[in-house]
Amino acid sequence: MSENLIEIRDLSVAFNGQKVVSNLSLDVRRGECLALVGESGSGKSVSALAVLRLLDPAAVQGGRILFKGRDLAALPERDMREVRGADITMVFQEPMTSLNPLHTIERQIGEVLGLHTRLTGKAAKARILELLELVGLRDAASRMGA
Repeated sequence: MSENLIEIRDLSVAFNGQKVVSNLSLDVRRGECLALVGESGSGKSVSALAVLRLLDPAAVQGGRILFKGRDLAALPERDMREVRGADITMVFQEPMTSLNPLHTIERQIGEVLGLHTRLTGKAAKARILELLELVGLRDAASRMGA
């Protein structure tokens, strides 16, 4: 197996005929951190969305994305959903659109866990608490209901 965790080759993305990512190729090795740096509108987020298959399939004009040797484009949606939740995630840029103030933190994180890990009930609640503590949220147990 390759030492690369992810391999992207010649990824191109276009919207309404306007190419926004052109022939992106990169590798990320196990244990390595990679930063995509560029000005606003340069295609950083669009590239990440393409990797996660969160774009309209017609937007991805070409390229290949291998994760742990598996071609992400060939995965059924059910398998891709598991990859998104367990192996690859994305932290979106707009925090005000990430959490809904009408629902508790526990409910919103629990929804994600339910979709991607099948955790429910006490196991989900314990994992939510663990995650909140991992990111350094003070008094995490009481904040779950916020």
